[in-house]
Amino acid sequence: MPASRPRPLVLLHGLGQSPIVWQDFVSALGAARPMNAPWMRGLRPKDPVGFDLAAAAAGVADDLDLQGIKQADFLGVSVGASVALRLAAERPELVGRLVLGGALVRPSKGALRMQRLAMRLVPESRLVDAGVSRPRMLAVLDALKGFDGTESLRQVTAPTLVVAGSKDRAGPAAAQQLVSLVSGAELSVIDGAGSVLNAEAPRELADVTEDFLSRG
Repeated sequence: MPASRPRPLVLLHGLGQSPIVWQDFVSALGAARPMNAPWMRGLRPKDPVGFDLAAAAAGVADDLDLQGIKQADFLGVSVGASVALRLAAERPELVGRLVLGGALVRPSKGALRMQRLAMRLVPESRLVDAGVSRPRMLAVLDALKGFDGTESLRQVTAPTLVVAGSKDRAGPAAAQQLVSLVSGAELSVIDGAGSVLNAEAPRELADVTEDFLSRG
């Protein structure tokens, strides 16, 4: 695709985040590429409490259809990465390239339990400032109980970059497993970053994203 008209980049936020979290990433990436950071269905402030991965993916696809966007690149973290993977498997014509950080593919009960505990410990004022709701975040974790998206990964044909932070204890190993399941996927580890890449290392994430997307 000509450099003068790159595909739009859709930014899908993670658990406990709102679209505003992408502000530093967008500044680092620059204005050359159109970007869109939507709320996902089930996480928007006025949505009923409850979350469904398929519905969230369909909502993103509907938003792009309304904008007349036939194909876009996707960058997702946490549950946003899982939504991007769902779209890549079910709507491959809509997905150009994928950049994934911390995708929740087959979360263990222990990992979900730890995330629930961490979510309960976040001060309410911090959640309000971020524009997110604790009940909605807990509903996402409930929806992921027993979820196993490994089989659908084999349907993903989009060029894929999996990104992990070196300080994320489980991140690199989980990312390597994801790379092994998605045909042709690549792995990039950001030194010194933890699990929340778009908030902790937005410039570094922008650098590896731009390098990957510029190839196609």
